[in-house]
Amino acid sequence: MCSIPGLPTPGSEVPVLITRANLNPDCGLVELWVNMDDGRKHIYEQMREDIQIPKRKFNGPEGKPGDLCLVCISDTWHRARIVLIESETYNVFLIDQGQPHNTTSEALAWGQSDSSVVPPETESCILANVLSLENKWSVAATTFLVSLPGKKFKGLVQHVLMPDRIILLDIPIVSKHICKCGVAKKVPVDEFKCLVQKCLNLPKGEGYESYCITKEQNLNVDCQLEKHDQYFYPELLTASFETINVTEVNNPQKIFCTLLIFSKAVKILSEQINQHYEESSDLGEAQPKTGGDPCAARGLNGRWYRSLLKQDMTCDGAVEVLHVDEGKTELVPVADIKPLHGKFLRMPVFTYPCSLDGLKDNCTEWTTDQIDYLKSLLLHQTFVARFEHYNISQDVYYVTLYDNAECINSSFMEKARLFPLTKTEQDLNVHDESIPSPSLSSPGDSLLEETLPNAKKIAVNNRTDDLVPSGADDTHMKYGSEHPDPLVESNGHLPTGYPSEVQNACDDNVLTVGSSVNVNISCIESLQKFWCQETENADSLRLLMQDLQNHYASTHPQPLVESAFVARNPENDMWYRARIIASHHSPVVDVRFIDYGQTQKVPLRDVQPIDPAFLQLNAQAFQCCLFNLKNPMNPTAVTEFQKFVDSSALSNIGLKCIVKAVKSDEEGQLLNIVDIETPSDSASELLAQTCSQDEADMQIPPQISPDAYTYSTHNIEVGGKEKGWVCSSENVNHFYCQLDRNFPLFEKMTKNVQQLIGQQQFTDHSLGLNSTCFARYSDNLWYRGQVVEVSPKLKVHFVDFGDTFVVNESDIIPFPTEATLARSVPVQAFPLGLFDVPADVPQEVNQWFADEAIGHSFTISVVAKGTKGKLIVELYNGSLNVNVIVRERISQIKQQKMTCQQTDQQLSNSSKQATVPNEDSLTQDLMNLSLITKMTEQDKVSSSNGMCARDELKMSSQSITNVSAPQIKHEKTLGEGRKTILDVIIEDIETVLTETSIESGHSDSEMSQLSLSSCPEGNVNICMYKRPNVNKTEMVYASCIVEPRFFWCQYANTEELNKVSKLAQEAGQAQQDNMFPKTLGPGSPCLALFSSDSQWYRAQVIHRVDDAFHVVFIDYGNESDVDIMNVRPLPQSLLEEAPQAFLCSLKGFDESEGFWDDSVYDDFYNLLVDKPLRATVFNMEDHSEIAVPEYAVQIECENVIVNDTMQKYWKPICTEHVMTENLLQGGQTESNRAQLNGSTEYVNTCMYKCPNISKNKKEEVYASCIVEPCFFWCQYTNTEELNKVSRLAQEAGQAEQDVHFPKTLGPGSPCLALFSSDNQWYRAQVIHRVDDAFHVVFVDYGNESDVDIQNVRPLPQSLLEEAPQAFLCSLKGFDESEGSWDDSVFDDFYNLLVDKPLSVTVFNMEDHSEIAVSQYAVEIECEGVVVNAAMQKYWKPFAEESFLIESLEPETFLDDVQTDSNMAHLSISKEKINTCMYKNPNISKNQTEMVYASCIVEPNFFWCQYANTEELNKVSRLAQEVGQTEQDVMFPKTLGPASPCLALFSSDNQWYRAQVIHRVDDAFHVVFVDYGNESDVDIKNVRPLPQSLLEKEPQAFLCSLKGFDESKGSWDDGVYDDFHSLLVDKPLSVTVFNMEDHSEIAVPQYAVEIECEGVVVNTLMEKYWKVLDTNHALADRVGSGDQDDENGV
Repeated sequence: MCSIPGLPTPGSEVPVLITRANLNPDCGLVELWVNMDDGRKHIYEQMREDIQIPKRKFNGPEGKPGDLCLVCISDTWHRARIVLIESETYNVFLIDQGQPHNTTSEALAWGQSDSSVVPPETESCILANVLSLENKWSVAATTFLVSLPGKKFKGLVQHVLMPDRIILLDIPIVSKHICKCGVAKKVPVDEFKCLVQKCLNLPKGEGYESYCITKEQNLNVDCQLEKHDQYFYPELLTASFETINVTEVNNPQKIFCTLLIFSKAVKILSEQINQHYEESSDLGEAQPKTGGDPCAARGLNGRWYRSLLKQDMTCDGAVEVLHVDEGKTELVPVADIKPLHGKFLRMPVFTYPCSLDGLKDNCTEWTTDQIDYLKSLLLHQTFVARFEHYNISQDVYYVTLYDNAECINSSFMEKARLFPLTKTEQDLNVHDESIPSPSLSSPGDSLLEETLPNAKKIAVNNRTDDLVPSGADDTHMKYGSEHPDPLVESNGHLPTGYPSEVQNACDDNVLTVGSSVNVNISCIESLQKFWCQETENADSLRLLMQDLQNHYASTHPQPLVESAFVARNPENDMWYRARIIASHHSPVVDVRFIDYGQTQKVPLRDVQPIDPAFLQLNAQAFQCCLFNLKNPMNPTAVTEFQKFVDSSALSNIGLKCIVKAVKSDEEGQLLNIVDIETPSDSASELLAQTCSQDEADMQIPPQISPDAYTYSTHNIEVGGKEKGWVCSSENVNHFYCQLDRNFPLFEKMTKNVQQLIGQQQFTDHSLGLNSTCFARYSDNLWYRGQVVEVSPKLKVHFVDFGDTFVVNESDIIPFPTEATLARSVPVQAFPLGLFDVPADVPQEVNQWFADEAIGHSFTISVVAKGTKGKLIVELYNGSLNVNVIVRERISQIKQQKMTCQQTDQQLSNSSKQATVPNEDSLTQDLMNLSLITKMTEQDKVSSSNGMCARDELKMSSQSITNVSAPQIKHEKTLGEGRKTILDVIIEDIETVLTETSIESGHSDSEMSQLSLSSCPEGNVNICMYKRPNVNKTEMVYASCIVEPRFFWCQYANTEELNKVSKLAQEAGQAQQDNMFPKTLGPGSPCLALFSSDSQWYRAQVIHRVDDAFHVVFIDYGNESDVDIMNVRPLPQSLLEEAPQAFLCSLKGFDESEGFWDDSVYDDFYNLLVDKPLRATVFNMEDHSEIAVPEYAVQIECENVIVNDTMQKYWKPICTEHVMTENLLQGGQTESNRAQLNGSTEYVNTCMYKCPNISKNKKEEVYASCIVEPCFFWCQYTNTEELNKVSRLAQEAGQAEQDVHFPKTLGPGSPCLALFSSDNQWYRAQVIHRVDDAFHVVFVDYGNESDVDIQNVRPLPQSLLEEAPQAFLCSLKGFDESEGSWDDSVFDDFYNLLVDKPLSVTVFNMEDHSEIAVSQYAVEIECEGVVVNAAMQKYWKPFAEESFLIESLEPETFLDDVQTDSNMAHLSISKEKINTCMYKNPNISKNQTEMVYASCIVEPNFFWCQYANTEELNKVSRLAQEVGQTEQDVMFPKTLGPASPCLALFSSDNQWYRAQVIHRVDDAFHVVFVDYGNESDVDIKNVRPLPQSLLEKEPQAFLCSLKGFDESKGSWDDGVYDDFHSLLVDKPLSVTVFNMEDHSEIAVPQYAVEIECEGVVVNTLMEKYWKVLDTNHALADRVGSGDQDDENGV
């Protein structure tokens, strides 16, 4: 059996669809990218559906190159591999499309654990046995090969080259045609395989040893292979945009461009090369000799470069070389040329030879003036380049350069008076273009699409944006010329414009308020949403539609990786430009036709990426809402409007659209508020008149008061994840939930409500229908409510819980006007309904659901959004699907009522066992599904008479409560039981439907599978295989190898396997039972036909995939999809035989503590494959995905312990080391334990107890081991317990040595160890092993030592149970990520603590990563001195560049950037430090505020104060009252940087809210948070801030003008006065774009755009902004030479 999942078996014939053909002139090979049509189409459809539910979205920057992930493109998730992370940009490779893609972390997510199981949909193949006779393909051969994409062939798989998954595919018809052209020759199969292996630098197979032919016979092959160490140039996709830097200009047809994204990497490599060759003399490598050889050459400037010989070497003199990373050619002495070290070949070359596109030289030489002008224009400048096409023969890319949308090519042509290329010349250039293979461009770099970023895009089906769609040449120019693109060239080419062309072309039309246009109304959904088309573009749209039909009539489906599409309308089979508006992650999507406005459900197969040629015309339909609507839902109004439109169309009367206003709809799309007029009528006026009588006759619905509550969706979307709890339930189709993340806000709002109730005296209770109010519930607390009925009884809807109750008049009050917080908080309860549950639900089920669900913990999967904000959900508890249970209960109750007579008859013999569950028994049904997998086979059959046990679903409130979150969080909710939290996992409806379809007719087939042979029809197979009969040590072979954490071992003794295989073939011949597949669910055993060899094998179902089962073959371990027709029941004889293979993982590698290097997979595979192995089993766990046991093993192969060998590939999760050198050795993971395991049967996993220390509790201690302030040990002064431990340790140490005991020890293991200095035994903990010794820490003292392996003893239980008598400490307030210690600190700190009684207060605890003990952040008092404060003078915060007011001295800023330690050293007599913080200003992104500038320093530092000063006046009044309180002499000692306080402003002697920046002698330097100005305030003039003032947001906020990055420029000196004069004392309109924390003063700073008196200030300030001169900066860097190197520049 083949153990390579997803790949065809060598020797098999497979049908293939070629998607891309890549030619490689260096190796003479043809690489084909193909889709294999082997019946797996449904698998990929299922996979694409499954991955639409990511496991978790990226939370900011995550992942590393090589990680598999998901990327969202146009609302659809695709599988991808991270290639490169550059700042916020991720370059990923779409593994199912074979294309690169650029994105950000916001569009990335981690997939589910099985998302990478299915192999890539597109596989890489090499056309077998064909080799080019020349070093490049002829035009005829190239034309033939690039015509292959889109064609289907049958091919023979000759070999599968692992680990690169490259298939050598023989397609006879293609090979024959190429060889017939005389451009290629046939090569024998074995020789060709060796050739490819060498060209790709792959490991050689056994056949390579016999590969030997004469030089004459293989002359052509040798020519191809002799230069196998070459530079690799990644291929660029034509018609793509890249940012480049021009490094060399020879002439307009030979310039060199470096991809800017790799400039940093190239610079680092350059420094490494220069350092390497400056320090090395004799490299001991072969000297390069021949032109074309790579080498290292010293340039004329004295620096070393990666270079290429341009001519053969001579013994003396000089030779011409090309510096490949610069593009510069120089003549250098032979002595300055050295062999290039192999490590410098690994990085590709990202500097490409280019030619300006569209130019010709009029058959004359380029003049010096032209070249000099071009150099002044391009050299060392950065541009956006469009790579138009690639000329193979000249090895040059034709590019168009842009600088701020200006076309440099055109500019140069105009200035140099050149002529553009003719159409014929352009066609010839394109005709000569080919598509090199990135995986074969250079030997040793296979499949580099997966390792290259967006710069190396791969052309799909050989199409580029330069090509006009067939049949559309003329008409394109017609509608294109009516709406010219500013970047369309005069030669008729399609736009080569900026990268936003796709996005801009499909943007909605933006109309100005007051404008009017003639329109057709193309789609009416309602009066609030209809679409209009401008009539003047009707002809262009008609031509566009004709072209679309012609172009897409014969296209093949393409991957959807763009943002604009075309879609075929199923109603008329016509193609339209479209935008996907909703994806159900299924084969059907919702699209809107952007030129008409209609929405339609369209199969994915009828959606294709749009050709850029169809993007010149803007979207023709724009969204409108009718002006002056009084009752838009009136059906008469909608009918009349439709008549108005139809009448105008029949009468051929034009409609005019008058724009009254423009806003955004709920989806963020532009919505034009319009009136539609004819020459005589207005639609809005006509509807007002026509409908007035109807509205008069209608009962006016109750109006909600303008002060109604705010309702929110809480950003719950399909695909998100939330926590919450169910708070009330009306029925299973309508219940309410609260989100846990909103609880702090809800709690604060609830407290505010209680405070308002206590302060107010209410006498007027006049409340009308829908009035907002506060109402009291039975718990005597007040909550927000809304009156829903006033007669006959007063009913209130508690909006934050969903309950509606009758209340007494004394228990309700009107909503106070000052309750701004309570009104502003959105309603917390939102409605849910169970998915796929009938509307008619028995009351017993609704009551049961309410009793059991309210207040309990669930997982909710949102599968759809209903009306009025309701979410349609699947409800889970763990893996238990409550919807299934509810549906089953409904069925049970209905069946009970309908079939009572039949039930009585069935149960006459055994009524007790088979009684239909009544209500009491069913209430126990919900929570015990997890027990089902552990039930014995007897438990699954209720009695011997053939009756089958139903999978009863138990749900006791006790069991639910046990798994709920801490209940104190919800004690203020409305019910006793409503105190738990709810997990909300947003999923896709189709996934739920798939799962439901498998379950239908069987009570949750995944969890309870009943034996067909013993159960009536409809039950499910619950038989299970025995566990493998695994001994402690087994001789095995690896039968299926995935990675070190997932591989299968098969017993070396195959006698039992042969017996099983023979029985399986016999049983497989049985006739198919149509009912049998219906009994199969996850975990079910069966016989399955393996398609590769048509043999039957024992298998176990993993899950169902449409009409197939995904199974694992339990005697081998490989997985496969098996058609539903190819499964058979398993006879009892085969079921009783234990599996002959078992799943393994290497012991000692915990993936929560580290990860594997990418190279591990190949080496691990090669180390194990086809070799006898000795496996020692240590423990077993059940594997979650495939329901088989997984064994942690130690593998020995050829006398080598594989676990030890794999250590070098294991990368523990790194942490910053802050300890001395000997501690640096300790950062190891549990994998170290694997090295220590010998033949013992267990590993020592015991741990010491944590020291008995409480937070904020003082302990009297001595410092027993002092290393530095962030690493020292304290020992209790009370030594009674220590003496007892020491005595017991000496006794236990006298025990005889157990030679096996050391083998059980690993990092973190406790033991007794002999301390060599005093020859006494002490309790210790292993840090790591050092040869024949253990490096340990003595847990009762803290010192460390190396202890010989013979001097360790087991620890008796009595000593293990005693807590350590010392604990590891670090001084609180010193974060080593924010500063460092002065060198003198170590001696002074030691002398300050040693041999002195200390008082230690613990503040928090973290696990120390290196030595696996807890480390406590402490404050120490020694002889009346707070040590934390005394150490401040040794602490050096990391310096940060400041840009504050001139009056602030630089020395001051060194004090500013401090940690929490500032707070600690001020607190001497108090146990608590002021750590309160102001709230952030209440400002949202893209929100506009009316403000005044209250403090103006410069454009990048000024404060704005709200124009509405009502809140400010209130704050000021409170501040004056509080400031009159007496001074608290202790209060200033609690203040540190960022502490809030009241401070007296000396200029007006008034009190204001302030925030401490830093302390200055006997004063604090503060910022007044409601104004922004700063001042020094005497230590006596600060007061504590009451809670009422702390809870109010600051009334001013710090700003900087958006668009001016001070790392990229500077301000002219004249800006300060003009900026101040422009803003001071004027009303301003401020729009916020983003926020960052300001480092110096610990407040948020907002990047804003300011409008003042109708002028955008940001625009005005541009004249004062000086952009850094990049030429000057570059010259400075080059001129500084070695000094830059030393500084790391």
